[in-house]
Amino acid sequence: MPLQQDEVVKVPRVPRLRRIIGFLVIVTAGMAGSFFAGSYVKSPQSVALDAVNTPIQVTATVERRALASTLIVPGSMTPGTSVGVTASVPPGTERAVITRMLVAVGDTLKPGTIVATVSGRPLIVISTSVPLYRDLKDGDTGQDVSALQNWLQSIGYRPSTTGVFDKSTQESVAALYRDVDQPAPKSDDKKAMVRWREFIQIPGDEGSVTSVAASGAVLTDDLLVATAQTAPDVVVGRASITQAEALTVGQAVALEASGYNAQGVIQSIGVFDQGNPEKGTLPGMDIIASVPDDPNKPKPGQPVSVSVKEPVQETLAVPLTAIKQDDIGTYVTVPSSEKDAGEGTSAERIDVTVTGQRDGWAALAETSKLEPGTTVDVS
Repeated sequence: MPLQQDEVVKVPRVPRLRRIIGFLVIVTAGMAGSFFAGSYVKSPQSVALDAVNTPIQVTATVERRALASTLIVPGSMTPGTSVGVTASVPPGTERAVITRMLVAVGDTLKPGTIVATVSGRPLIVISTSVPLYRDLKDGDTGQDVSALQNWLQSIGYRPSTTGVFDKSTQESVAALYRDVDQPAPKSDDKKAMVRWREFIQIPGDEGSVTSVAASGAVLTDDLLVATAQTAPDVVVGRASITQAEALTVGQAVALEASGYNAQGVIQSIGVFDQGNPEKGTLPGMDIIASVPDDPNKPKPGQPVSVSVKEPVQETLAVPLTAIKQDDIGTYVTVPSSEKDAGEGTSAERIDVTVTGQRDGWAALAETSKLEPGTTVDVS
């Protein structure tokens, strides 16, 4: 039936509360969608920042290279061990005076040498298996007597070797003093005796005089007559752990200084020392090398380098930056294929021995755990 002009069509009304709820649902859904979409979409700036904060693992591969195994340890000439030659105040005198100095700097002290006369009495170098520790007179016995008799025989005299300070021993002692132009001391019964303070014994039985007191000098409380160097000069260098591992005791080394070239031998390799920055001492291990007898050698305190130069040969080699050190030793790390709890690639430690270094590369001793092409960390 057609509508009449004055009739109105009525639309059913939606309750107002339902319209509000529907609107809120639509807005919330839109916001949630925008949030999740944004979490997967990053700006170029965010991507760049993430890249900066992500550690980059740098690696290299083990190679076979012909490296000249050249190792140089800086050092200096160091004087050998020295000892003091001391006297005593002779019986019947009140002070020790150098009445005559009989050796000079550079002379060699050896058994039988008379160093000086002190308040008129001699100071003689002796070498016995048992050092003298008491005065010896007619009839005395003991190991010191036997040691004296054996020493007298070794330098050409002919005492008995009975262990008794008998007539033949007294005659030998008197002959010894006579040969150094000095009268032998006498006991109360006018027989030759030994005053142990008139003899000195030097470690190693021989030494080179490095200083002497002047004739006429009155000795002070230390009663020092002279000093003698009993061991030759050496070169002492401070090597890093890596350098020390490439050296061995008994190995020949080149000693080099300005205008000086010689060959020495490594005598000892010390333990690791932390060094002392305040004293200018670097951390490392002391390398002591012998020095050949040469009048033109550097003076004590002058710099001398210790170096080892081996023929060029092909060895396993890695960049020096791949070499790591700790209290245990020297090592490299090899990335593992296994993941460490999702926090990056784990690494395997492989201990190595560095045999030389050159041009930024380290030569390694052969090991079954490394071969050409093995990847090592250098970061």
